[in-house]
Amino acid sequence: MTKLSHFRECINHGDLNDHNILMEPSKSACGDAMYRVSGVVDFDDMSYGYYVFEVAITIMYMMVESKNPVQVGGHVLAGFESIVPLTPVERGALFLLVCSRFCQSLVMAAYSCQLHPENEEYLMITAKTGWKHLQQMFDMGQKAVEEIWFDTAKSYESGISM
Repeated sequence: MTKLSHFRECINHGDLNDHNILMEPSKSACGDAMYRVSGVVDFDDMSYGYYVFEVAITIMYMMVESKNPVQVGGHVLAGFESIVPLTPVERGALFLLVCSRFCQSLVMAAYSCQLHPENEEYLMITAKTGWKHLQQMFDMGQKAVEEIWFDTAKSYESGISM
């Protein structure tokens, strides 16, 4: 809470996950298959908030779907920072914000399942891997996770992504 005044404000999508990001194939300069974002759907969770919150939410969702959950955070960060780089204060809060979003999503899913058990399969998507990823982040610690994220993001500057 003490850092909120140092975060940049914005309108957040609030639900940038693999179901809400449209992709289209494209070719790189050397002919390799690549994909680029062609659109975003599902604006029900939009809110006024902070840019770094959007980055944290997106990292959490991409971790849920990735075979390399910790590493994917750096790729997501590189994408965001190719447009708007995070400030040092925002970068310093990112680990805690991603962990917080995991907690929020996991607790809300469990609660929502009690209210709507018929939607349990959909509501528990994050829980399938979320607890494991959250535990992995805590076990590795903030410094180690940030080193992976920030080094991976930095690797895009040289054109050789990790």
